[in-house]
Order: sequence, then structure tokens, then C-alpha cells
Amino acid sequence: MRLWHVVFLVAVVAVVMALARDPFARIFLIAFGTGVGEVVLGLAAVMTLFQTVGALGEARGLGQHAEALAATSIVVAVATAVMSAWLFVGFWMVCTLT
Repeated sequence: MRLWHVVFLVAVVAVVMALARDPFARIFLIAFGTGVGEVVLGLAAVMTLFQTVGALGEARGLGQHAEALAATSIVVAVATAVMSAWLFVGFWMVCTLT
């Protein structure tokens, strides 16, 4: 980590902490963090889903097809649960502030 990284990190933390004093800005920070988290989780879910669908296309036997289909189903279920939980936590934090 170079010196300018540390200076930039300190500046960002200072701006966030200054914004967190205002209730409206606090809600904005929570909504922004929730949105960024949803984008990151959604991107990871889609990339994992592409891998499992690719495994389904490369499968040769009945067992490999079943394994790839199960992996695809698990990825969809887990990604939906994690993204819904992240969104719920964001809404919950906003509701507790108001």
C-alpha cells in the first residue's frame, strides 16, 4: 500500500463519517451500501451460474448431468437467499433509523 492509498482511504473515511452525522445522509449511505452489495452479490451469482450451466453443457453421463443440475439449482437458491437477506438487512437498518 502506497502513501497516496492511505491518504485516499483516510479522506474517504473522513467524508463518510462526516456524512453519517446527518440522518438523510446516513440513510443514503445505507442505501448505497445495500445497492453496491446487491450488485456484487448478483455479479458473483451470475458468474457462478454461468459455470454451473457450462458444467451442464459439458456433462457426458446421466450422473454428471444430475450433478450439474443440482449445482445449478443450489446456486440459484443460495444466491436468491443471500441477496434477499442483504436487501432485508438494508431495509431493516433504514427502518430503524426513521
